[in-house]
Amino acid sequence: MKNFDISSIFNKMADLLEIRGENPFRIRAYRKAAFNVESLGKDISLFSKEDLMNVPGIGSDLAGKIEEYLATGKIEAYERLKTQVPESLTELLSVPGLGPKTVALIYDRYRVKDIAELAKLAKEHKLLGLPGIKDKTEANIIKGIEMLQRASSRYPLGRALPVAREIAAHLSEHAPVGRLDIAGSIRRWKETIGDIDIISTSRDPGAVMNTFTRMQGVREVLMKGPTKSSVVLKEGMQVDIRVVDEDSYGAALAYFTGSKSHNIRLREIAVRAGMKLNEYGIFREKDDKNLGGRTEEEIYEVLGLQYVPPELREDTGEVEAAAEHSLPRLLEPTDIRGDLHVHSDCRTGT
Repeated sequence: MKNFDISSIFNKMADLLEIRGENPFRIRAYRKAAFNVESLGKDISLFSKEDLMNVPGIGSDLAGKIEEYLATGKIEAYERLKTQVPESLTELLSVPGLGPKTVALIYDRYRVKDIAELAKLAKEHKLLGLPGIKDKTEANIIKGIEMLQRASSRYPLGRALPVAREIAAHLSEHAPVGRLDIAGSIRRWKETIGDIDIISTSRDPGAVMNTFTRMQGVREVLMKGPTKSSVVLKEGMQVDIRVVDEDSYGAALAYFTGSKSHNIRLREIAVRAGMKLNEYGIFREKDDKNLGGRTEEEIYEVLGLQYVPPELREDTGEVEAAAEHSLPRLLEPTDIRGDLHVHSDCRTGT
């Protein structure tokens, strides 16, 4: 997670410098460094200074700032910059089409602190008349805010997956977990992720909760219980963990992997067969006998279905195919022999 922390700081420094109208080459240097740090396939805390300077876009100055953060948890240059420009203004820069000069202009006039205040001003047409802001500009600002609000709670898989894997590795190393899996939409390999779900077993759930809520990178503990906790990371992602019994692990993993519509279809099949299905297992309705749940495969077998891989659990026909045991075989990495990348000015039909 330190990779994301450092990348985030460098991006924020670029934003603040841009609002101040600083040298564009310096701004681009921070953005390039932010991108390359986030793209590293290795924990940056394991890098020597020499290793850091071999990363594209990282020179002696930026390498020193990274070392400073790893040693102290902050970058003094960033702390100074925040006193010169309100950090809240960087939130306004996330609005599509709103550049730093316009942000600075709006702030100087109205002292806008966040997107909610900006939206209110735009809807009340109070931005009109500022240099460069016309009816269409104001309408685009409102549209950009609406787009941002729809997308703000989702993260690209490429950003969420490394974070989830790092948390899972940390728990496996430092907490008394038994079985442990990343669930939710990450396990279904969705393009965007709302939050991160982790399921595990443990002989000491309390110790797992302590390790989880005390991880580096946790900004806020939303809830801490004996078997379930939720935190928000510094980059804004919410992470939930649940510790379940061994006999319920498969049922819990299936339930919290989803999707919701797929789970509903499974429960409907269970009800028609005189059973009930939940995160604790699959049970016979008349006497509450546990029929399975230790593994996901047990759940599908009891329902008379072929096992459905997580990637297909979207209620798009996979349940019907599983009932007929005719699900397709999914591609595996070993099936890939190469890829094709081509540029062409060819036009269809010419």
